[in-house]
Amino acid sequence: MSRIWLIQIGEPLPLDPAVRKMRTGLLSDRLVDRGHEVRWWASAFEHQRKIMAFGRDAEHPLRDGLALQILKGCGYRRNVSLRRYLDHRLVAKKFRARAPSLPSPDIIVASMPDYHLAWEAVRYAKVKQIPILVDVRDEWPDIFVEALPSGTLRILAKVLLTLDFRKLQWLLQNADGIVAMSEGLFQWSFSKISREPGPRDRIFYMGYKKLIPNPSATNLHDNLTEPHHKTIVYVGTFGRSYELGLLLKAASILHGEGRKDVRFILAGTGEQEAALRRQAEALPNVLMPGWLNAGEIIRILATAWVGVIPCRSVPGALPNKVFEYFSAGLPVVSSLEGEMEEAIASNHLGVNYRAGDLESLVKALRTLLNDEGLRNTMAANAADFFRRRGDADIIYDAYSRHIEDLIRYRLT
Repeated sequence: MSRIWLIQIGEPLPLDPAVRKMRTGLLSDRLVDRGHEVRWWASAFEHQRKIMAFGRDAEHPLRDGLALQILKGCGYRRNVSLRRYLDHRLVAKKFRARAPSLPSPDIIVASMPDYHLAWEAVRYAKVKQIPILVDVRDEWPDIFVEALPSGTLRILAKVLLTLDFRKLQWLLQNADGIVAMSEGLFQWSFSKISREPGPRDRIFYMGYKKLIPNPSATNLHDNLTEPHHKTIVYVGTFGRSYELGLLLKAASILHGEGRKDVRFILAGTGEQEAALRRQAEALPNVLMPGWLNAGEIIRILATAWVGVIPCRSVPGALPNKVFEYFSAGLPVVSSLEGEMEEAIASNHLGVNYRAGDLESLVKALRTLLNDEGLRNTMAANAADFFRRRGDADIIYDAYSRHIEDLIRYRLT
C-alpha cells in the first residue's frame, strides 16, 4: 500500500452519492480500490455552485482509505476575477503551511490549474524528494491573456502575469512527469519547457464513468423526460467559457419556425444564470431545471436527441461533458477546436460548428433534427467511441498503474 496525495480544487466534492465524480474523484476511487491510501487536497469552496461546502479548514473522511484535506479560501462569484485569483493564492499558502505537518506521501499528483497550488506541491515534493506528477487540464494563465482583445491589453496582461508564467514554467520543468487529458494540452505543456516527452509523461483522457439510472434517486418532473420531444441538451456550469446565450438564440429561431417537436434543456448553474433565465422567459421551448444530481442527469441524457458543447474553445480542450454525452449514446453539436473537432468529424460523432456563429449552430442542429437516420448512426458511433476511448474504468485503471510504476521505480 502506498500513501498518495491528489491535489485538485475545482471539482465537485463527492460528499454524497448523487454527486457526479470527475477526474480526481474517479482516480481516487480507483487508487483506493487498488489498495492505496489517498488524501485529496481540495478547496472548501465549490466552484460549480459558488458556495462554501465547508466553513473552515478540515479533514473529512469519505471512505476507508480516502480522505479530503480541506483548505478554505475566500471564495468568488465570477470565474475570471481578481477574487478568484486571491482565493487560489490563499489556498496555496495554506497548503504550504499544512503539508509539512502530515506524514509524507509516496507520490503526489497535482492538477494544473491551479498553478499556484501546483507550484507549492512541486516545491514541497522537491524538498521531500518525493516523485510528483503534474496533471495538466487547462492552459492557465494563457487563457486569461487570450480572452482579452489583441493589442495593448494583452501586452499589459502578459507583463502583469510575468511571475505567474514563470511559476508555470518552473513547476512543469521540475515535475517528474507530466500527464495531460488531451494531445493538445500535452503539446502545450512541453512548449513551455526545455525537455521532450519521456516514459513518465502520458495522456489520459478525462473519460466518464457510465452509471445506471436509478429513478427512485431523482426528483425530475415528467416534462423533463418526455419522449415525444427531440431534446437538445446542455449539462454543465453556466460559466463565461460557454456561449449559452447563443444556444438560446438558436432555440428562438427554431421556435419561430414552428418546430413544436424540439425543445432545449439547459441544466446547471453559474454566473450567466440570471441573464439566461431572462432571455429564456419568452421561449416556451426552453427548460432550465437548475443544478441536477448524477441520477437526474442520466435520465435526461437517456431521452435526449443531441448534446451541445457551445464552447468558446481553446484548441485542444476536451471537457468532461463530451464523454458524458457519448456515454449516453448522444451525438454532439460542438464548437470545440483541434483534437476533438477532428475526432467528431472523422468518427461521425456529430456536427461541428464555428464558435460565435449563430447561423452555423442552427444549421448543425437542423442537420441532426431533420435526419433521424443520420442522428441514429452518429448516436451508435458515439456509444462505440465512448467504449473505445472514454470509459473511465479503463482510463483510470491505466492512470493508476502509471502512478504505481513511478512509485515502484522511484523515478530511477
